[in-house]
Amino acid sequence: MYFANPWGLLGLLTLPVIIYVHMFHRRFPPLEVAGLHLWTLDTRKDTPGRKKEQLPITRSLLLELLAALLISLLLADPRDASVTTRPHLVVVLDNSASMSARLPETGESTRDRAIQWLNEQQKIMGRDSVYSILTTGQRPTLIAGPRTSWEEVTSAITNWQPSSPRHSFDTTWDLGSQLAGKEAVFVFLTDKLPREEHFTPERMSVHSFGRKLDNVAITAARWLYDPQSGEGTIFIRIANLGEADVNTNVTGMAKDKKIVSESISLESGIEKSMQWKVPGGLSEIILSATTPGDPLDIDNEITLIEPHARTVTVAVILPSSHTAFENVKRILGVMPDIQLGDVAQANLVIAPATDTPKNKRGLWWLGIGPVNPSPQSTKAAKSVIGPFLIEKQHSLMDGIVLGGVVWGGVQKNPAATIPVISTAKSILLGQRSGTAANSYILNIDLAVSNLTESPDWPIFWTNLIEQCRTSQPGFQRWNYHLEEPIQFSLAPDSINKDRELTLTHNQQKKPLLRMATVEIPPRDAIGIYTVQDGKELLGKFAVNFFDREESNLLTLKPGKKPPSVPKPALGIHLDNPFSWLLIIGLLLTIIAIVSDWYFLQTKKSAM
Repeated sequence: MYFANPWGLLGLLTLPVIIYVHMFHRRFPPLEVAGLHLWTLDTRKDTPGRKKEQLPITRSLLLELLAALLISLLLADPRDASVTTRPHLVVVLDNSASMSARLPETGESTRDRAIQWLNEQQKIMGRDSVYSILTTGQRPTLIAGPRTSWEEVTSAITNWQPSSPRHSFDTTWDLGSQLAGKEAVFVFLTDKLPREEHFTPERMSVHSFGRKLDNVAITAARWLYDPQSGEGTIFIRIANLGEADVNTNVTGMAKDKKIVSESISLESGIEKSMQWKVPGGLSEIILSATTPGDPLDIDNEITLIEPHARTVTVAVILPSSHTAFENVKRILGVMPDIQLGDVAQANLVIAPATDTPKNKRGLWWLGIGPVNPSPQSTKAAKSVIGPFLIEKQHSLMDGIVLGGVVWGGVQKNPAATIPVISTAKSILLGQRSGTAANSYILNIDLAVSNLTESPDWPIFWTNLIEQCRTSQPGFQRWNYHLEEPIQFSLAPDSINKDRELTLTHNQQKKPLLRMATVEIPPRDAIGIYTVQDGKELLGKFAVNFFDREESNLLTLKPGKKPPSVPKPALGIHLDNPFSWLLIIGLLLTIIAIVSDWYFLQTKKSAM
């Protein structure tokens, strides 16, 4: 057991005071009586006065001493040493990439200074202290604890390498507040004090170890590939985020060869864009921007994976006499990365609405009306000018508004279709149900409609082609930012295979859930990742750091911010069992004192 508020033990000084008072007679008022000689020696009373005599051991004295003792112990707040005797430190570490910035003179980083502060706290708090260490990010991470030993903390902070782009700290602060409760010390270690208007937990103190530094960063990069020429183009943007002009050397290495080498001059606050033509077949390239004395490494070097051509094969089986034939041929002719082919190899089939789509998983099929080409049905068809009900959540409807569109040749609703575009009574674009293919029907006659003249016509085809491209097996992209989700699709014949699908990075493997479209959660570490289906390599992608705001180190500075509400004053805690026992004992003592006084008064009255 220990005392949470040792100052409360000063109340024990009242015990000698009570004893000292009881060692003196109490002065009573004079009482005149007749026949004093009739009084015996047993009833004789000493003359009252301030005369010190032998301490009388009475019930009143014992009860008063007991009451003073209980009150002193209650104020001292005794606790169970087996539960709460160990001091608890809850620390939230800012995991922003700027925490890795190093001083050019010493090479010491903000991260190093934060760890040094932690080591000093460990010496102050003692060997019996416990710790809970969290890092910020899109998802809070508990890297040590809760309530763990210093040995585990040492291992965790040694492996801690801050690299996240700019993010909110609020969710991590909330988790830290829950771990800290009302007793633990709660601290946030960062490189920049939060703004005054930014809400921070009341009991959390902030320690900033940042230093104002100049920095040059790669803020954007992209690699495009042209399948027709077999060449690629690399775009890069470099920013001087310092107060002085600098010279930067930009290099690009691929297959142990220097593909790019250029020296550029950057004025203060200037961001410059550059591009280079590169041959195909490089697989990957490492781009770096080298500046003397640059403090932050993570934004100076990136790795780009060479993109692959994802050509969509389209089969147009509309007869040349069909009202949509010329319009479809014209729009497909201006769209990039499209090739015409036969139905067997096609990703997208454009057919009359009267045809039946193939029941093939992964195939896209669009039937264009008239739904019923008979003269009677064609004559009975009507034109619609709105209002149109558009399923905005549908992927094909991104950017579709249909303003000023006259939708002509609307016939009876096709059977077994789910409306995507409709009016109060008619389905204009519907998705066919009951087929493995992604099948859609345009209930329209383009000969009597102005849809092809509206901006929605190329938007619709762009959405359709991109959805076909997305559903093709493989990765949709090969280069990503930190905290950006990654998607790829499996071939239809491999979706149900009983093989392990794994993601590998730095020799660490993670299983992935096998499904038609696999979504990999955002990564929190830069580098190259590979995906394997059993022993088969499905592909690889790169994750890089791009964050202009986080790379700006001019606003960093040291400082401290105390908690807005200090640690609660130690005292009586009703959830402490010792407090309840002392309160009950004190109440019983008070009752005994009152009872003793009452019976004493009653006895005197009887005399």
